[in-house]
Amino acid sequence: MGGGYNPINPAYFIDDTPEKQGTTFLGRPVINYEEAHELCKGYVILVCSGSPQARKIIFDGLRNDGVEDADFCGFQEYFFCANRDKVLAVFDMLEDDLSKATYANLILLRMERAEQAQDLVRNPAYFDIPVFVKADKNEVFVDCGAYVGDTVEEYLFSHMMFKKIVAFEPSDMAFQALSARVERLKKEWAIPDEKFELVQAGVGEGNYQADKKYADEQLKNGIQLCALKIEKVSEPIENAIPVYALDDYFAEQPLSFIKVDIEGYEWKMLIGAENVIKRDKPKMALSIYHMPVDMFRLAIKLKEICPEYKFYVRQDQPSWEDTVLCAYVEKPSGILE
Repeated sequence: MGGGYNPINPAYFIDDTPEKQGTTFLGRPVINYEEAHELCKGYVILVCSGSPQARKIIFDGLRNDGVEDADFCGFQEYFFCANRDKVLAVFDMLEDDLSKATYANLILLRMERAEQAQDLVRNPAYFDIPVFVKADKNEVFVDCGAYVGDTVEEYLFSHMMFKKIVAFEPSDMAFQALSARVERLKKEWAIPDEKFELVQAGVGEGNYQADKKYADEQLKNGIQLCALKIEKVSEPIENAIPVYALDDYFAEQPLSFIKVDIEGYEWKMLIGAENVIKRDKPKMALSIYHMPVDMFRLAIKLKEICPEYKFYVRQDQPSWEDTVLCAYVEKPSGILE
């Protein structure tokens, strides 16, 4: 994944699904619970199910019939404890008490050591920082993962002036909805066509083609549009989805505000945007909730790219999802945005 975090290197995977037992996953044997009693004595057993109900059942089973001398805990609890130095480093970077309280609550929530603090929720989280809603006639707002245009519309409600909106969205259905929404907004707000640039593409660490068939299969399986992922292909294919690095796409065009919600590809986006971030020092609104490691590695990476950034954390929903890292570089006194 990158980012220098403390990785997990499992010896075994324990699964009660008969057809999986006796196989391998990520190069490690898949064993059943009876085998775990013999093979996992003295180990730490991580409970990694995404379902809270399933985790409770597994935890209860381990408490009643635990493996000899083994400890057990949730994956995220183990992971954040193993990387506590990075978690604390990000906590110390945060600029205000709301950010610190929000970040601490979300880490503990993900570790299942706290409940969601409802008074910490802000909506819309992308534009809760005052400097993020300052009028700027030269602003170029880049929406990575524009989905159906909901953030584009939120942006227009909070910004009376801007130069251009560039919106990236790879999914066919979402892009069609985005296009329809933007057409409506242009009419309702009397905005010229040239102020919008809609790009049916993904954003990543480089320029390549992705397999649209993989996304279509996910749709057939009932996965939400906002959770679509894309797979890199080595050769050009029919109906492929293009993926762009922002460094290349904006090599000749400055940008001033980047919002990113691309389902776990935020790290790759940063890798592909280092040059424009150093050059333009744009305001950043990064989703950091998709992967546990993103709760700290994205802030640390952004600080490495541009040490002048000031950081805030905002929470958009009453759950551990929709966590946003906001970052900006303070302008010298007397310079208007």
